[in-house]
Amino acid sequence: MAAAIALALGWGAVRWLTRPTVFAQPPEQLSVYSAQSSYAVPTITANGQQYVGLVELLEPLGTVNARPDGKKYKLRFTAPGSRELELQFHDGKEKGKVGGKDIKLPANFAIQNNRGYVPLSGVSELLTRMLGTEIRYNPAARRLFIGNIEQHFTLDLRPGAPSKLFISFDSPVNPTISTEPGHIRFTFRREPVLAAVDHASYTDPLITGANFSERDGIGELDITGNAALMANFADGGKTIIVTAAPAPPPPVLTQQPPAAIPLPPAEHPQTPAPAPAGPRFFVLIDPAHGGNEIGAAISPTLPEKDVVLGLARRVQRELANRGINAALLRNSDIAISLDQRAVSANAARPAIYVALHAANTGRGVHVFTSLTDAENYSSRDFLPWDQAQAAFLEPSAAVAGSVSAELEARKLPNSTMAAPLRPMNNIAAPAIAIEIAAPGDNVSEIASNAYQEQVAQSIAAGIAAMRGKIAEVRP
Repeated sequence: MAAAIALALGWGAVRWLTRPTVFAQPPEQLSVYSAQSSYAVPTITANGQQYVGLVELLEPLGTVNARPDGKKYKLRFTAPGSRELELQFHDGKEKGKVGGKDIKLPANFAIQNNRGYVPLSGVSELLTRMLGTEIRYNPAARRLFIGNIEQHFTLDLRPGAPSKLFISFDSPVNPTISTEPGHIRFTFRREPVLAAVDHASYTDPLITGANFSERDGIGELDITGNAALMANFADGGKTIIVTAAPAPPPPVLTQQPPAAIPLPPAEHPQTPAPAPAGPRFFVLIDPAHGGNEIGAAISPTLPEKDVVLGLARRVQRELANRGINAALLRNSDIAISLDQRAVSANAARPAIYVALHAANTGRGVHVFTSLTDAENYSSRDFLPWDQAQAAFLEPSAAVAGSVSAELEARKLPNSTMAAPLRPMNNIAAPAIAIEIAAPGDNVSEIASNAYQEQVAQSIAAGIAAMRGKIAEVRP
């Protein structure tokens, strides 16, 4: 908010003391779990039906080339290790073709802004026809599982003083954990977690029950008890142990004044101030362009905005695999101005900011730091809007060097340079920009899953190597 006011009034300096922004997410989304990746696809509503973008649905699963032509829509899809498959649809028609064979959607196919959309209720059959594998879809929770990838868990309550509930998973998990009196809740956004039994009741004096539910594209496990609960991870993240939380320390007794001397009444009752949130290592990923601003035309059917959004999701996933919390500044096809990006980024107070771009010329990956005057600024000073990055050039260069080293380790062509890029010059945090081009002479290689995975892994590994070297930030 402080930055927004400064922009409106034309102030020359801004001190970033704002709370983190809550990034706007699509009101509804489809969560997809596959062997390649787990990801979320935003949904839109048209004619009373929910739809998902065909490119957004398929891009994480293989190579996609879409070619809209008026009311006709053709898409070529190649899954890893499979032959190319062509899909044909027509705007306003239910019937289409998959690999030359007829398919009937439960509602009309739709084209908006040259992008193809299929009804959400038809996604399961469409993917079954395309991939030739079992699809499990929970329409109420909007969770879709491709192949036999469900991750199950078992519950084992062991009485004691205190009792312990062992939750054992097929593979490591990294849920979001929240607590409230008598509850501890695990939210699974990336893992395809399912329960063999949705509800369990216990007659234990501490732990009374466990409830698993699916909703809004997530899985959620709620453990109930008669006291405050806490969780510990074991077996490399494959087991969560729920037990009693430590009792709070006893209050410190203070000497009371003699009874003969009455205490004056308090004019204003004081409410204890909440403890400030601790520092955290949080990464903000900013996919460039969006909406009507498509960026560079990588190919006639592949705009830059789609390449960088797909790459951003991969980087976020790779960071999560390394235990690092990350958010996307845009997670759908929306336009955000440069000033809005900087305001949101500075309000979020990340430990590291990463902007993503793509190019239809050149080769490999270019890592940029800001080209601005390194004047005598401190991160605690009031920072001029156009030179906010000046106080962070040294840690920004360290992050860029770390990412470059990981690209080099994977034998990916890369270069590091400084450039006067916006909104990076306006970011009051260590910041880099990464521009991805094709690894070779064929520009279509930029959309290769293998190449993008290598780039995403390099970025995430480079950032992870800086943990402990870059200061964590209080929200």
